[in-house]
Amino acid sequence: MFGDDNGKLRSPDAMTSRWDRRMKWLTTKNDSMHRVTIKGLRHTHATLLLELGEHPKVVQERLGHSTITTTMNIYSHVTPTMQRSAVDRFAAHLGKA
Repeated sequence: MFGDDNGKLRSPDAMTSRWDRRMKWLTTKNDSMHRVTIKGLRHTHATLLLELGEHPKVVQERLGHSTITTTMNIYSHVTPTMQRSAVDRFAAHLGKA
């Protein structure tokens, strides 16, 4: 949610349009910069929270999803850090046997 100078909420469409214009300007000025969307930021937010160990239901609520399925199957992504952590935990578990 984004506010204007008067503290009123901006409409999602207005914010997306504004964001897209600024990203287009930035990416034309800098060839190495990749275009980022607001939706992409939501995916990143969800993934990083899960990577940090946040409970999936908390992430679901933060994103405003009605079902955990949307959060887990669409917005979260498995990162190399998550894969490495799973390998390390599994190896530690085997070492205890």
